Amino acid sequence: MKNRKFVFLFIVLSVTFLQSQNKIKITTNYSDAQIFKMRDSEVIKPMLGVGTAEHKLVKNELNRIMIVKEGFQPLIKDFPKTIKWPSVVQLILENRMVEIKVEPYDAEIFIDGVFVGSKSFTAIIKKDAALTVEIKKKGFKTLKKTYFNKESESAPPIIDNFSLQDRAVQVKISPADAEIYSNQKLIGVGSAEVVIPKGECTFIQAKKEGFTLEEKVFCNKENDDEPPLAFNFLLKDRLVKMEVTPKTAEIKVDGKIVGVGNYELKVPENTCVEVILFKESFLSVKKNYCNSKDYQVPPLREHFELSEDEAYKTSISTDLANVNFSIVVKPQLNASDSWKLLSSIVTTEFDVLEVIDKETGYLRTAWQVHNFKGSTIRTRVIVKLGDSNPLKYVIKISSERADGLASVKEDEKFEEWNRILKKYKNIIEEAQSRL
Repeated sequence: MKNRKFVFLFIVLSVTFLQSQNKIKITTNYSDAQIFKMRDSEVIKPMLGVGTAEHKLVKNELNRIMIVKEGFQPLIKDFPKTIKWPSVVQLILENRMVEIKVEPYDAEIFIDGVFVGSKSFTAIIKKDAALTVEIKKKGFKTLKKTYFNKESESAPPIIDNFSLQDRAVQVKISPADAEIYSNQKLIGVGSAEVVIPKGECTFIQAKKEGFTLEEKVFCNKENDDEPPLAFNFLLKDRLVKMEVTPKTAEIKVDGKIVGVGNYELKVPENTCVEVILFKESFLSVKKNYCNSKDYQVPPLREHFELSEDEAYKTSISTDLANVNFSIVVKPQLNASDSWKLLSSIVTTEFDVLEVIDKETGYLRTAWQVHNFKGSTIRTRVIVKLGDSNPLKYVIKISSERADGLASVKEDEKFEEWNRILKKYKNIIEEAQSRL
């Protein structure tokens, strides 16, 4: 019976105590945090206080309190009167809040890799956590930033404005193992994002050994066209790095001298290029490079070593080769005697005469051919009557050279040579002295 009375007394006292708890004191961990009362989702103004406030608990209500401070996620807490609360309750603001604003407005906002919207977004960083924000739009450089809510890190800003201004071009290149350079720095192989800062231009190069360099400039300036979203490089023209020994050898491409000793030869797509390497007293080398599916791929680099031309050892350089040289006959020799003398001088070295006409004073020997390793030399003499009073003859030693073995009849292979074989060097001197 006594126990029943004790339980009844305890219940009565408890109910009396609860009915007597009409107020609680609310404090926050920030002295400038604002304290508001709420009715459901509606904020009741004016606020209850700043940093601390007393709140009268109302029966049959949630007694909802909201703590607000700029840069923090608002904290909402209910205090129903049916629960016994301490006389002083501290509410702790922990989660940081960053208002993210973006330009241009259609740029996309990603939080930890998840798309959350565009134009603006409020990001919440929980205590002792971090999150990463990325702002993306095609044609622009992505902006990325990580916020921390840790004591060891700087506090995140309340508002953070992102403005996409640097342009970005997605560059691809073929062949896929070619390298992409931006302002002389390697940024990728096969593909890369090229960034063009606002107000600047970016110099792009596509490189691969064995191909000609491709270049492009993109600008991000007010008066220039906007850079494209994407750009493709196609390396198709081949490049051969050529070296020649001796280093003083000349390199001729399609009939024009383009280098000495070394040269980077460009072979355009679907074309062939003829290269001739030459140096006086050496045998020339001729080679064709083709950049076509029907031919072997040109080498990346090639070295040539020219061989000495044996014809040079048995010849002399002279300004008498392939030019008309006039000889005035001395007065004591008549036309008949001078013709006989001149004919005998020529036939000393040339056995075969193609044309001989004493009446007109014209004589032409047949070509005499000498074959050497890597070259063919042909020589002949032509004599013409220059004048009758005083008597004068014109003599010409024709000296021509062809690469390799050539028939005397293959005129297209021979070119005039500024040298004369040593065995013919005295013909003009002898004719001059004896006539």
